[in-house]
Amino acid sequence: MTDKGPKVAAGRIQLVGESSAVSRLELFLDLIFVFAFITVTAMAAADLTVVNLLHAGLLLVLIWTCWISYAWLGNAVRVDRGVMPVVMFGLAAVVLVMGADLPEAYADKPGGLPGPLVLVVCYLVIRVGTLLVLTTVAWSDPAERRGHLRLWLPLLAGAPVLLAAALLPQPLGEGSESGEWARFGLLLMALLIDHGGAMAMRLTRWSISSVKHWTERFHLIILVAFGEVIISAGMGQGVGTATPVSWGVVGGAVLSMLLVGVLWWTYFDIARFGAEDALERASGPARALLARDAYTFLHLPMIAGLILLSLGLKHTFNGLAFESVQHESGLGLFALYGGVALYLVGLIAFERRAMGLLGRGPITGVVLVLVLAPVAAHLPVVFGLGLLAAAVVSLVLLDRTVFRVRHRALHGAIEPVTERFSGVTPKELFLDLVYVFAFIQVTELMTAVPNARGLFEGVVVLALLWWSWSCYAWLGSAFRAENAVARMMLLGAAASILVIAITVPVVFADVPGGLSGPVVFVTAYGVLRALNLGAFWMITRHDRVFRGQLVRLAVPAAVVLALLYAAAAVPPASADPEAFQPVRTTLWVVAIVIDFGSGYLLNARHWLVRSAEHWADRFGLIILVALGGAIVSTGLSVTNRAVSTMMILATVLGLVLIAALWWAYFDVDATMGQRRVQSLSDGQRSRLALEAYTYAHLVMITGIVLVALGLRKTVAEVERFHGPVGWDMPLLTLYGGVILFLLGDKLFWWRITQRLRPLRVVAILTLIALTPVCTRVSRLAGLAVLAATLTAFALAEAISTRQVRRAIREPLVPESATPPHPRRH
Repeated sequence: MTDKGPKVAAGRIQLVGESSAVSRLELFLDLIFVFAFITVTAMAAADLTVVNLLHAGLLLVLIWTCWISYAWLGNAVRVDRGVMPVVMFGLAAVVLVMGADLPEAYADKPGGLPGPLVLVVCYLVIRVGTLLVLTTVAWSDPAERRGHLRLWLPLLAGAPVLLAAALLPQPLGEGSESGEWARFGLLLMALLIDHGGAMAMRLTRWSISSVKHWTERFHLIILVAFGEVIISAGMGQGVGTATPVSWGVVGGAVLSMLLVGVLWWTYFDIARFGAEDALERASGPARALLARDAYTFLHLPMIAGLILLSLGLKHTFNGLAFESVQHESGLGLFALYGGVALYLVGLIAFERRAMGLLGRGPITGVVLVLVLAPVAAHLPVVFGLGLLAAAVVSLVLLDRTVFRVRHRALHGAIEPVTERFSGVTPKELFLDLVYVFAFIQVTELMTAVPNARGLFEGVVVLALLWWSWSCYAWLGSAFRAENAVARMMLLGAAASILVIAITVPVVFADVPGGLSGPVVFVTAYGVLRALNLGAFWMITRHDRVFRGQLVRLAVPAAVVLALLYAAAAVPPASADPEAFQPVRTTLWVVAIVIDFGSGYLLNARHWLVRSAEHWADRFGLIILVALGGAIVSTGLSVTNRAVSTMMILATVLGLVLIAALWWAYFDVDATMGQRRVQSLSDGQRSRLALEAYTYAHLVMITGIVLVALGLRKTVAEVERFHGPVGWDMPLLTLYGGVILFLLGDKLFWWRITQRLRPLRVVAILTLIALTPVCTRVSRLAGLAVLAATLTAFALAEAISTRQVRRAIREPLVPESATPPHPRRH
């Protein structure tokens, strides 16, 4: 969608228009905040005490304040235009460093930089950086300039208190509980000054330039928080850890996904659209105050509730691999049930402030959670989790039965808003965020087995995951169903992916003491594919042409599932569970060849890509979340370690590397792909979608996972390897992953344009030539050479493609209407 009004430039900074949407760069930044949320959860889970919960809660408010600064900035200026991408990537690097430093927020760890000072400096850089951009934009208007200068006052008043917290004397600050509490008190005081000052001055200069952008920004951060819950729940079983898979783990994964999915439903069913409608109807200062109260303030308890829930789920999963029956501890139960209650309380307050609505369902949910919590204290942990899931599911049942008249009336009131919605739906992005954890687990699988066998096993698992994701991408492209059955199928698919991700470490090397890891993996994969086929059947059961397509999908899927079960049943070739098994490997390879070969069995004339924008965005977002997964995986390698100069430098260089890959795809290629798909007829469009997206994007995804593996090992071990690294696995995966990503992007570009780009070919050849050279230097130097080379080629390409970039950013011609399917729901 294009802006309704003309774009206004402030120097080389462009202002947003009335209908500006959230840019991919902003979503990329949100995925870095996932790492910060995960770190806060891990800190509290490491020692689950009241003190740690309070400390983690304050850090969450600090992170939220930083994110809010980016939200206001993105609503004022186009962060993906002019000089702003450079600024945003710089600030993103600061967020990444701050996330890695969070474990040292209250107590410095010896052997590195002063952790509390690093945290405060990062916070101030983020806050000052965003305010500086906004002030620069408003400088030409005297009235606006005075208003924006006032925005500095709360921060300037709180900055000395923050610095005092960071610079506490060492005898008081290090290793003493009094020092930690002193820092806690000073940080709390600084945040109260910052937020309280803004409220007391009733600052409304931060006007809402685009309601669409503002509301979508908060919808996405809620989705990101749900993604953090999923990742943290899976981490309770152990990231990349080969632990036994028990019935308790499988049941816990299914119940966790049911719980998370229904909570997601409570926000995205009515609240999100009703609040957006209320914000559109408001104007002037009233709109700014509504945006501040309903979004910046009342979304915080929802985020805090989700973080608390993720802590409870993480704690619940600990030990389930070995004991399926145990009782939840007091604080674990509080985190689990209290997180849900806090989220629902935040949702009630949000609906009340934005819509004037007092939600009966959420209120009933809070009452049920509080009443059932004492009962759950006397139940085994899995049953306590099931009781909580049942309480949350009752909210949906109440809306469909007792409150159905009011619920339908509310749906009718927001229908004009929902009809305007286009693009990738929240449920599709929710599914993508579950795949993020699966990608992280694949990276960890290759990390645990750092040799050619580990790389091969990781790639074949990734290929299987990718094909399953592509099947759901085709489903979402052909049919847009938002009914209850479709959402329940989505939850089933998400639960299957979570089980798959948890069993990734034991899919080739099973661990005794539980269920068969390979069998659980294949069974979950079979459920995932069956739900996809079932959704196709429900939608196309009355259409003869699409039934034929369904058969072409179902037969290869059944063969693949049989081969995977046969591979799981192959007995070990030796006593060593990690020994190479040629029969199992052969069966996996044949299964993947059949899966991908089945794409050409589909009749492209009858397989519709109804929206080129939706299709291109779907694949662009999976590239984006994969890059975010690489960042999370890199960050996890440095948590709970003293922050040092080399670690910060390696982390920043890793982000520069990821940013260069982001630029290589999203600067021109993603938009060109969308335009090419849009220009073709149905049959040609579907064939291009299969070859340029389903196949070529797998090469890019594989490259990203290899880059994540290389970065994880490089950043984690950068301080221990000062000499030449030789031909070791981190170097090969780092350079090989980048080369593979660029090759995949090259295949994609050639397929959509039938042209070669000499500069990109030179970049690939240069990296191939640099690989043996960098075996003679340290890991940090090799990473720096790679980041510098990619940056140089990105700058050269940005200069050479100026005219192309300007042309593709012109408004797109609306897509011609596609005849609706007779049974479209």
